[in-house]
Amino acid sequence: MILILLFIAACFLAYSNGANDNFKGVATLFGSGTINYKGAITWATVTTLAGSVAAIFLAGSLVKNFSGKGLVPDSLIQSPEFAISIALGAAITVFMATKIGMPISTTHSLVGALFGSGVVAVGTAFNFAKLGSTFLMPLIVSPLMAAVVSLIT
Repeated sequence: MILILLFIAACFLAYSNGANDNFKGVATLFGSGTINYKGAITWATVTTLAGSVAAIFLAGSLVKNFSGKGLVPDSLIQSPEFAISIALGAAITVFMATKIGMPISTTHSLVGALFGSGVVAVGTAFNFAKLGSTFLMPLIVSPLMAAVVSLIT
C-alpha cells in the first residue's frame, strides 16, 4: 500500500510540474507568432516526452541529489514515508502556485519539501551546513554569477 501511495505522490508531482513548466520551453515560439497554439502544445509535449525518456537514464543521480543523503540519517532516507512527504510537499506547493498563476521553481519546491520534511522528522539533527553548501549556495551564487557576466559583456 505504501508503494502505491509513493507512486501516486510521484505522479501528482509530475502532473504539477508539467502544468507549471510544460509551456515555458515553447512560449517564445508561440508569443512571437512563429507557431500556432496547437503546434506549440505539440512541441511542448514532444520535448517533455523526450525529457522523460532521458530522465529514465539520468534519474539515478537526480534521486541522489534530492534524497536527503547527508542532511538526515540514512535510516530516514530509506523510509518510503519520507519520500512521500517530500513528493507531496513539493507537488502541493507547485500545484497551488500554478493554480493561482504564480511562477514557481519545482527545484526550489523540492528543496523546501526536503528541508521541511527533514526538520519535522529529525529536528536539530538536520544537517543545516550540508543544506547550505549543497543546495542553497548554488541557488544564490548562480544568479549573481549571471549578473556579473552580463555586466562584463
